[in-house]
Amino acid sequence: MEKILVTGATGFVGAALVKQLLRKGREIRITVRADSDHKNIQGLPLEMVNADIRNRDELTRAMDGCTQVYHVAGLYRSWMRDYDLLRQINVDGTRNVLAAALAAGVQKVVHTSSIAALGMTSDGSPADESVDFNLHHLQLPYEQSKYEAELVVREYIKNGLAVVTVRPAMVMGPGDLYPTPSGKLVLDVLHRRVPSYFDGGIDIVDVDDVAAGHILAMENAETGDVFNLGCQGNFTLMGDLFRLIARIGGVSAPFIKMPVPITIAYARAVTCIADYITHREPMATPANIRVLALKRRVDFSKAVRVLGVPQTPLHEVVARTIEWYKKESYA
Repeated sequence: MEKILVTGATGFVGAALVKQLLRKGREIRITVRADSDHKNIQGLPLEMVNADIRNRDELTRAMDGCTQVYHVAGLYRSWMRDYDLLRQINVDGTRNVLAAALAAGVQKVVHTSSIAALGMTSDGSPADESVDFNLHHLQLPYEQSKYEAELVVREYIKNGLAVVTVRPAMVMGPGDLYPTPSGKLVLDVLHRRVPSYFDGGIDIVDVDDVAAGHILAMENAETGDVFNLGCQGNFTLMGDLFRLIARIGGVSAPFIKMPVPITIAYARAVTCIADYITHREPMATPANIRVLALKRRVDFSKAVRVLGVPQTPLHEVVARTIEWYKKESYA
């Protein structure tokens, strides 16, 4: 049986992917670090090897005998005291994974990117896979790192490695342990920590749909293909999203709408406090607000048409997310 390596398997998307692969009867090996939380994969029949994506030699050994690699590992953070770590993991880590895959003779890699690496169209219409990143002027550390990782992917495709890229929208659903910024947003509303909303919007996708999209890309996509993974119709304005979370969660929703410039000023203030005083993640950062205020629309039709990616509607995604958080005593 072919052996599959998954990086980032202890994380949110990675764990969902591993569970679907196991249900298909695949033989799975995953990379773990010494400080990895194994809760999401506890009890699963898989092989674990110690490897950090910042260490190319460890990755090469981890890939020995593997024919396929899902590179899901990455750092998804909206605030950090040292943003250089984003580049080390998301850019340099991707380079290490692809170099190791090429050296190990891996047949195919699926690389997990993000719609964060996608640009905007000039007329504001939904951006398909062909729209290059054009938001450098906004100084967005996470988005920039995901875009640069895609440049690395293109480089290794030219070197002869078969790589397919998938770009999930904002992922929600069961299993977001840490939580990621998307899960934190849900919990902040449930815990009534959100004082207001602003004129912004985002596309949201279910974690199991994203996992299915990875597998479908591995099975059916060609080298160099790129797919935006999301649900057509799941774009939501921030006020509407907060009200949906509050209604399903049984709490009151924020009702004050703040102008975007004031929201950015507030985000600057709380980020400054986090940077120099509390050293704890702030509720929002200027980069968060600037991105959401774009109300960037994304075209997911290619993944639906070519791969048949499942389409879970927004209400169900949010309900599944809240149900899991309540079950796990987060809320």
